[in-house]
Amino acid sequence: MHTGFPHYPDGVIQPPYRNRPWLTEEEGGVRVVRSAVYPAPNRGFGRRIANHVSFALSAVATARATGPADAVIVETPPLLLAGSSIAYSRAKAAALVVNVSDMWPDSAVALGTLRRPRMVSVARCLEHACYRAADAIVCPTRGIETALGELDEARGKVHRIPPSVDPELFPASPPRRNGAFRVLYAGTVGMSQGVGTLMDAAELLDRNAEIEIVIAGDGAEGPELRRRLAQGGLHNVTMLGRVPHERIPQLYADADAAVVLLRDKPLFEGALPTKMFEAMSAARPLVLSAAGEAAMLVEEASCGVVVPPERPSELAAALTDLAGDRMRAGLLGEAGREAVVEAFSRERAFDRWYGLLTSLG
Repeated sequence: MHTGFPHYPDGVIQPPYRNRPWLTEEEGGVRVVRSAVYPAPNRGFGRRIANHVSFALSAVATARATGPADAVIVETPPLLLAGSSIAYSRAKAAALVVNVSDMWPDSAVALGTLRRPRMVSVARCLEHACYRAADAIVCPTRGIETALGELDEARGKVHRIPPSVDPELFPASPPRRNGAFRVLYAGTVGMSQGVGTLMDAAELLDRNAEIEIVIAGDGAEGPELRRRLAQGGLHNVTMLGRVPHERIPQLYADADAAVVLLRDKPLFEGALPTKMFEAMSAARPLVLSAAGEAAMLVEEASCGVVVPPERPSELAAALTDLAGDRMRAGLLGEAGREAVVEAFSRERAFDRWYGLLTSLG
């Protein structure tokens, strides 16, 4: 694995690491090469671009440290890293697999973070160059698969491997029977999610409903939401900030339901947030504030309640209804766990990846 020095999301390299040209270490039997990066917080377009450029360049410059390879797998976004992977894979005479987790720059344009026509044009040229150079392109959703299939550079190379979760890392636990009904949001607090909708819904909840909202995570919109919480009036909301990922399973065990949100943008109708599958694996019912593919999955699996995105009143009503029927909440959670074991386990994803990589020869 080739990565940078950890600095997300506050832009400070975490001890015991320090920035240096490169470092080689071993984690869980995997050799990890870390190369220099310009650390930047997860906000501010210019600094984040500088962050992406710095690692893209340092990765290519230190590619020799990772040794020979038969295939190079790169994830986009960041698109600049995917661009650098062209030179990286060619230097190793290796097949290039581009894992498209988000259609960038489309998502940046939809969110208004990329506006200048020339910048958009440059980004699209780089995007198409990555697809042209790729031997295979992997994506997690049907929406992205369809969008990629419409591009000449990607046609015939696209393979859909759905998101997955390790059921052993997120075990099912008996639902709580007493106390306030606790709803957990665990994930990025960014522009794509619109976690402010959850706070708006919290304001509308009846004080007698005994519903607690716990938000675990941070991101671009985190500071604004913390300021809002500090102003008072949201007695039923707790923001934990960034927490280690190994704590997330216990947070689900301590919760009665999980909420997943996406903004009301056509682009996100083809999204499947990973946090959905973690909650499902933990046998916690979903309250999904989103449309499109994620909504279809929840409805087909009967593992939660779906409300339209960015509709606080409807989200508040769904939370209230679920809190009033804990037996139903438990049944929805059990259905989610069954769906994960049958179709979205990490083992199934491994099999799909193995089949793809071995086919590249």
